[in-house]
Amino acid sequence: MTAVTAHTGRPGKKARLAPPTQGRGEAWLLLGPAALYLIAFSIYPLIMSLIRSFQDYNQTKDTWRWIGLRNYQDLFTSAEFWTVVKNTLILMTAGVAIQVVLGTALALFFNQNLRGSAIVRGILILPMLLTPIVVGLMWRALLNPQWGLLNWLAVKMGLGYVGWLSDAHVALWTLVLVDSWQWTPFVFVVVYARLQALPQEVFEAGSVDGATWFQRLRYLTLPLLMPAIVFAAIFRGIDAFRTFDLVFGLTNGGPVQATSTLSFEGFQNGFEFQRYGYASAVSYVMVFAAAIGITLLLRVVRVRRMDVAP
Repeated sequence: MTAVTAHTGRPGKKARLAPPTQGRGEAWLLLGPAALYLIAFSIYPLIMSLIRSFQDYNQTKDTWRWIGLRNYQDLFTSAEFWTVVKNTLILMTAGVAIQVVLGTALALFFNQNLRGSAIVRGILILPMLLTPIVVGLMWRALLNPQWGLLNWLAVKMGLGYVGWLSDAHVALWTLVLVDSWQWTPFVFVVVYARLQALPQEVFEAGSVDGATWFQRLRYLTLPLLMPAIVFAAIFRGIDAFRTFDLVFGLTNGGPVQATSTLSFEGFQNGFEFQRYGYASAVSYVMVFAAAIGITLLLRVVRVRRMDVAP
């Protein structure tokens, strides 16, 4: 084996390599600020919140008392907690299902290259650009029982007053619809981008073989779009699982915990009721549930890999 030496611009002189210690020092200098930021704002809060989940805070004495697993015991024996879990699962499953179906349908529709579709696509993605708290406040005004536009239209159409946010049986589905209104464009963008990159030769071959539009959709388009659809569904499922700001802006968890989610439950107990240990327990239940769910999901969903020929 022959050693390869680097040369400088002058002939006959070898390049001077930096010693390993100097390389490590430069690496620490470059990575140090990022590592300190990660420790201060991620690792340290995670460790402290885990410790706080086994403690109880005394407001009068401003002290912490070790209580072991009592916060978790109170959590799992609380009917309110299981109601919040049900609300979170409904918001996550129903919302993601609606967004995936509508987003895929919109992508297929706009793939027809209709006249003026570029302008409509630009308008369609506007809800995705708004922050969820703004969306919540905006829809809260539209659904206001006294002067909201949608209730005014419902009365004019003879449908009567609808308790969008005041009826416990309707409020959660209103939250699902508003969440779908905002995030269906995200699924549309992901699926549409994948649709534009599909090889047209496959569809031309299907047409030559006599396949109808529905057969091409079922056996060609949807299987080729499945990686993008799965990615969008997983991303939106994770995001919906931790929904907080939309709930805070639209319903504030009401009426009577009908729209409260796990994130909002942790916020409310920590910052409104000062039950910091209980709120930390809620947060860590979310962490463990998300870790288990993502692990199982990645085992079920196969990630396609492209083998590059040498």
